[in-house]
Amino acid sequence: MRIRTTLTGGILALVLTAVAAQAEVQLRMVGAWAPGFSPTAEIGKSFMENVNRLGEGKVSIQFIGADDVMPPLDQPEALVNGVFDVWYGAPNYWAGVVPGGDITELSPAKIPDGGPGTPLYDFLVEAFAAKGVRYLGHAAGVPGVGAHYMTTRFPLTSIDDLKGHPVRVTPLSRHFVQKAGAESITLPPSEIFLALDRGTVDAMTWPIADAYTRYGWQDVTKYLVDQPMYRSGGGLAMNLDKWNALEPEIQQILLDSVKETQLFAQTWFADNQDEQVGLMKAAGMEVITLDPAEAERWNQVVVDALWAYYDTIYSPEQIATIKDLFAAAAQAD
Repeated sequence: MRIRTTLTGGILALVLTAVAAQAEVQLRMVGAWAPGFSPTAEIGKSFMENVNRLGEGKVSIQFIGADDVMPPLDQPEALVNGVFDVWYGAPNYWAGVVPGGDITELSPAKIPDGGPGTPLYDFLVEAFAAKGVRYLGHAAGVPGVGAHYMTTRFPLTSIDDLKGHPVRVTPLSRHFVQKAGAESITLPPSEIFLALDRGTVDAMTWPIADAYTRYGWQDVTKYLVDQPMYRSGGGLAMNLDKWNALEPEIQQILLDSVKETQLFAQTWFADNQDEQVGLMKAAGMEVITLDPAEAERWNQVVVDALWAYYDTIYSPEQIATIKDLFAAAAQAD
C-alpha cells in the first residue's frame, strides 16, 4: 500500500508539472536588428528579459531572429498577419501599416508615449488596434539623446547650406531634408559607407547613438551637426489577436515590462551617444554648433516638415488632440 501511494504521488507530481509547463504562455519575437551590434536592439532584448523575469512560469518570450528571418520593413505586416507574436524595431517602420504611428518621434515628453496607462499611450493603442496591432511602447532617450542627427562631408553654418546636396535619409528624416532644399536619397545601412566615400551622397541622417562608428562612417564623414531632430529609439508591438487571447494578469506583466524597458532606455541611449560622439571626435570629426538663431530655425524646419506630413494623415481635430496630449505628457514629467 505504501509503495502504491508513493507511486501515485509521484505520478501526480509529474502530471501537475506537465500541466504547469503547458500553462506557461510562450511568445515568439522577431526584431529589426540582432542584439549585439545595434544598441537599439537592446530595447527588444531588455523587454524580453523583463518579461521572462517578471512572468517566470506564466509567460516567456523566445527570440526567433532579426533580418536573418525577414527583412525589417516586411516585419510589421508579418506581425499583423500573426507570423510571430512580438516585434521590436524603429517606430517609423510602421509608416506603411499604421500611417502616423510614429507620431511620438515629435513628442516632447521624457518617455515619448507617456508610458502605459497615460492618455497619449491610450491614443496610440487605439490607433494601432485599428490595424490589427497591439501597441506596446516607444523606448528612447530623453529629448535630444539618442535622436536623429545629421553628419556631413562639408562644413555648414546654416540650413541653407544643405540646398542641392544629396543626403541619405530615413523614412522619417526625408521630410526635413526635402523641406531644406536638399535631395533625399534612400539607402540601406550596408550601402552608406560606399556612397559617402564616392561622394554619391554628401551627408546622412542617423541616430548616432545607434552604432554610428561600428559602420565605419566616421572615416567618410567630417562633421556632426549638433542639432538633434527626431526621437528615434525602439518601438515594441504585438499581434492584436494574440494580445486579446492573453489573461489580464499576463497582459499586465507585459505592460510592467514595457515600463521597465522605457526607463532603461533613457540611461542606455545616453551612455551610447556619449561613447559614439567620443569615438567620432577621436577619428577627427568636428562638431558643428549652430548659432542660437540658426539652431532655432533649423529645429523649426525639422518640426514643421514632419507636422506637415502628419497633416496629410490625421484630421485637424486629431492633430489638435495629439498636440494637447503631447503637452500634457510633457507637463507630467
